[in-house]
Amino acid sequence: MKFYYFNSTHWDREWYQPFQEFRKYLVDTTRVLLEIFERDPDYRRFTFDGQTIVLEDICEIRPDWRPKLEALIRAGKLNVGPWYVMPDEFLVSGEALIRNLLTGKKVAEEFGHAPWPVGYVCDIFGHIAQLPQILAGFQLKGSVAWRGTEDKGGEHLLWWEAPDGTRLPHVNLGKWTGYSEFTFEVRGSHSAEPLDEQTFKTRLREYVERDRNRWNGCFILSDGFDHAYPSPDTSKMLRWIQEAYPDAEVIHTDYTELFDHEFGCAERPVIRGEQIQPACHADHNGWQISATLSSRYDVKQGNDLCQNELELLLDPAFAAFAAAGKTEQLPMLNYQWKHLLQNHAHDSICGCSIDRVHRQILSRFEEVRDIGRTLVKEIQTTDRAALLKPGVADPNRAASDGCYTLRLYNPLPFELDEVREVELVFPTDTAYPKRQSEPFGYEFFNSFRLYDEQGGEIIYQLKSIRRNQTCSFHRQDARCCDLCTVAFRTRLRAAGWTTVQLRPSEDVVRSFATLAVGPASADNGLLRLEINPDGTFDLTDRRSGRAYRRLNDYRIDREIGDGWNHVRPVGNRRIAAASRAQTALVCDGPERIQFEITRQYEVPQELEFAGTIHESYAGIRESRESATLEIVTTVTLDRNSERVGVHTVVHNNVRDYRLQLLLPTGIAGGGFAEQAFACLERPDGRTHGPLSEPWPEPEMVEKNFAGIIGKRDAAGGIAFLSRAGLHEAGFLEDENRSIAVTLLRAFRRTVQTDGETDGQLPGDREFDYALDLFPAERTFAELVRAEQKLRVDLPSYLIASELVESRPDQSFFTLSGELIYSALKPAEDGKPGSAVLRLCNPTARPASGELGFAAPPRRIALCRLDETEIEEVSGLNLTLRPGEIRTLRLEWE
Repeated sequence: MKFYYFNSTHWDREWYQPFQEFRKYLVDTTRVLLEIFERDPDYRRFTFDGQTIVLEDICEIRPDWRPKLEALIRAGKLNVGPWYVMPDEFLVSGEALIRNLLTGKKVAEEFGHAPWPVGYVCDIFGHIAQLPQILAGFQLKGSVAWRGTEDKGGEHLLWWEAPDGTRLPHVNLGKWTGYSEFTFEVRGSHSAEPLDEQTFKTRLREYVERDRNRWNGCFILSDGFDHAYPSPDTSKMLRWIQEAYPDAEVIHTDYTELFDHEFGCAERPVIRGEQIQPACHADHNGWQISATLSSRYDVKQGNDLCQNELELLLDPAFAAFAAAGKTEQLPMLNYQWKHLLQNHAHDSICGCSIDRVHRQILSRFEEVRDIGRTLVKEIQTTDRAALLKPGVADPNRAASDGCYTLRLYNPLPFELDEVREVELVFPTDTAYPKRQSEPFGYEFFNSFRLYDEQGGEIIYQLKSIRRNQTCSFHRQDARCCDLCTVAFRTRLRAAGWTTVQLRPSEDVVRSFATLAVGPASADNGLLRLEINPDGTFDLTDRRSGRAYRRLNDYRIDREIGDGWNHVRPVGNRRIAAASRAQTALVCDGPERIQFEITRQYEVPQELEFAGTIHESYAGIRESRESATLEIVTTVTLDRNSERVGVHTVVHNNVRDYRLQLLLPTGIAGGGFAEQAFACLERPDGRTHGPLSEPWPEPEMVEKNFAGIIGKRDAAGGIAFLSRAGLHEAGFLEDENRSIAVTLLRAFRRTVQTDGETDGQLPGDREFDYALDLFPAERTFAELVRAEQKLRVDLPSYLIASELVESRPDQSFFTLSGELIYSALKPAEDGKPGSAVLRLCNPTARPASGELGFAAPPRRIALCRLDETEIEEVSGLNLTLRPGEIRTLRLEWE
């Protein structure tokens, strides 16, 4: 018999109290820990919950403790890392998980030692399929988890296999209280109260006898709880365990010994892929807790928008700078990433904390976006400086002849050929030389034409005009400008700048062309869009003839749950049809048509928690007061596009409800969902069918998705592509085989309060997504590229043509084939002339791709995810095995 005793504290940085209040407890906990280490020479080790941010939080208050902490870490007595913060896995991107581990590694090394080599995810609400491959990429020995992991007959020591075949030793913690099982079952408390020897030994024997079959002679005694002080009796407890079982081996472990000794020749069960198992029997308290996917939409949206900018724009742009030897701004970029990661702690990003915490989270997102704006300006000013003629004193002045150069930057490694909206900023210090209006001069605006790099005219649509607006160019340089928003289509080269020329027009610029074919219908040659009288719309794929009917439909359920769980009250009344609908044509032209659909739902204002005259709780009922919930959706169809864009605004004045979007597909047989570095197949309905009806935690139809979810068959299919914030959807078993996407959950319950208001998400809530109708031959990589196009913002600027010299533009980097582009980033070591490229193949078959560079790297090395090199490689044609994530270091002269 073996006993592996593990002691730690699980540290939620913010949750039922804000960060600064928890930090006070963290400093107190550290004081106790340092005293124990000084007092007890037999106190062998302690683990700080697999995170390193705690070190920064402690030392900011007590910098005098840093030498003591460094000494303990170097001696192997205090384990920190591998994470910077313990994240949620479904609500952050795969790149964010990697950056989290890279940052955790860096902080641990700054304190004098490599990070703890254990993938510790003790309290995360389910796990992504690729986590074993990610952890192995950081040379971690194994993983330790509690919630969501497959039971496998009660086995605790297993192999966990990723889609690429990577297998990692894995520990399933006890199913009742997980990482606190020993704390509650044997110690009896998480307090530091003195222990009674006989009581302790009695509880230990009861625990061993009750769970002997589950542990098979190899017991893990996990002693840790949320924000708990370390026990001062650890050495005493280890002695008592040995006395109670004198023939047993008692090991004060940090799991490394367990992975070394217990996964040799012994056969262990294998679990595969994502782990989202609900609590399935009475003694299983490790609830997976899945509805965090849809709580606090504002937090999820804020995070995704920050990730989009960092991963798709800033990282690749500054990787190109680094390749050219320009690394001055990398500390700011790294700080931006680190600031974002602070919001990835699972109780932060999951939306299950109190309102004060979420307000601070939203403020951090704003700070991340503030940094992003300065770095985008750096990208623009660097390009502009390379174009300016010598001696130009004022690069922001108006063009004397009305001729401007419009520069557009595409950071993606593939060409963009689609309609984009661009805001043109015309300084008004000099009047534009050509103006036009309709007859009699009711509204005047600048008259100009656009030309591509080959001199061909670009047809554009004027979307809006705002005159005499104050625009900030650089620091104190603010000027009065006219702003024109135009929509046009032109080819934008991959990973580089494209030039469009703007010249005054002698003639009126006008087009009678339209995509409309009726008052509420349009056709672009590939898709036909028809708006129905009730505010739903139909899409027909003209290539296959397949029609998707009654899109833009919703269903409304009542909500009495919280950030963790969606719960409908007894007698829930589901609203499934709008009371009024109206359609307006808001944009019409040769390149783009847009319909605005307003749907109104009469809904009881809120739920009431009623009482009796005896001051007793009487139950829950809907209020008699009603409100009009208005949902305004703008549907966009572009010329020659295979998808429609959708922008929805929910004017949210209703409380205590869940709002879901329904997408009828007519395609049976399950569907697919994107996850970090993976494409998962899921059935219609529940994986376990009716089996979970009696379980403590029932399986939900809705499950996690990263940004793409859809259905397909031999004739093609439909995919929902989210721009930001939406991560919960499921495949219904209704006759329409609908996809249900949760837009928001409005709730009042928060942990350890009597209810709060921010979780109701009052005010306007905006959602952006696209519906992609694809043919049978469409690959998942092509869908991911479409998602990346939806998510990326393209920097642009307008400059007087007379101030610049023309120059040839090139694509810094291109990728073709079936591989998915995940990251192009500056190398973690910050060396000039280097960058890191990451690609993946999320499919179940080998996939190939070809790299291209304007200036080929002099050296390419295959790396692990932690960016340590494995071997030098040659050639720009790559083939990845199914499920593989591949990282390359690129070096230039």
